[in-house]
Amino acid sequence: MSGIAQPLGWHALVWQRLMSAYHHDRLPHAVLLSGAVDTGKHIFASALAQRLLCTTEDGNVSCGNCKGCQLNSAGTHPDLTILAPEDAGKAIGIDDIRKLAMTVSKTGQQGGWKVAVILPAEAMTASAANALLKTLEEPQGQTLMILVSHELGRLPATIRSRCQRYVLPQPSTAEALAWLQAANVNSDAASQALSLAQGRPLLARQYLEDGLLERHRQFDSWLDEVAAGRLTPLAAAQLCQKLDAIALADWFLLYLHSRLCADSNNPFNREIFTFYDKLRKVRGWLASASNPNSQLIWEELFFDWLALSKASARRIAER
Repeated sequence: MSGIAQPLGWHALVWQRLMSAYHHDRLPHAVLLSGAVDTGKHIFASALAQRLLCTTEDGNVSCGNCKGCQLNSAGTHPDLTILAPEDAGKAIGIDDIRKLAMTVSKTGQQGGWKVAVILPAEAMTASAANALLKTLEEPQGQTLMILVSHELGRLPATIRSRCQRYVLPQPSTAEALAWLQAANVNSDAASQALSLAQGRPLLARQYLEDGLLERHRQFDSWLDEVAAGRLTPLAAAQLCQKLDAIALADWFLLYLHSRLCADSNNPFNREIFTFYDKLRKVRGWLASASNPNSQLIWEELFFDWLALSKASARRIAER
């Protein structure tokens, strides 16, 4: 969390509420930031943590010049603790939470706030979440716990009830496009990336930076090839091995959605809806499992896709 962060424009109203509470000494001891992934919750959490650790009393954002801001900019502030899984898909364990609890129980080294950020909060194991309860119930001094959640339903109710919750909205298409284009992104490319990212601007930016628009078109071509019988499910599954399984599942869902919208009167769309539901469940499992066997998952999905495509083609031919 190095560098000085500022909340994104579409989160301005929530930011104003928190800053009003801050300036009137009414900040809660724990806040829970929820909302869609890749819409700026991490940036918001960073900005909030840094504002509290900034030693300038006035203003709604970090000054960027004081000692606290300099430490934050270097990523070395001793009173800021970031707790996240070591690798994507891994869990936050009870030992991590116990260490965090010991850290925030001590007096701040800079004599001000102590801030801890947990993201994503749903990555905590059940025992880790239980261990966090005491810290949430008995905060020490000027301590703020910031929990960031992409999937609020996976977070225990006992945790949710002990935090003040703020839902961070997803930007409108116009807001997201303006943000992307402010970085000198071609408007057509920005629009394509935002559509692919289903309106999530930070993911759209990643697609543009990593050149994933072409990879997405390639994945769509694999789906067409499997449906036509020109690419076997086993070969297609092998092609997916080195790619982000969750991103591919999102692209597959988008592909199916586009097909359903383009042919809404097709009487065989019921089978596609059934497959769509299965794919959504697989996507959720991929997001929650630590070591999924992606080869087997994609083999099954592509075999189902081939069978569905053949059945639909046969029925259309018989009409």
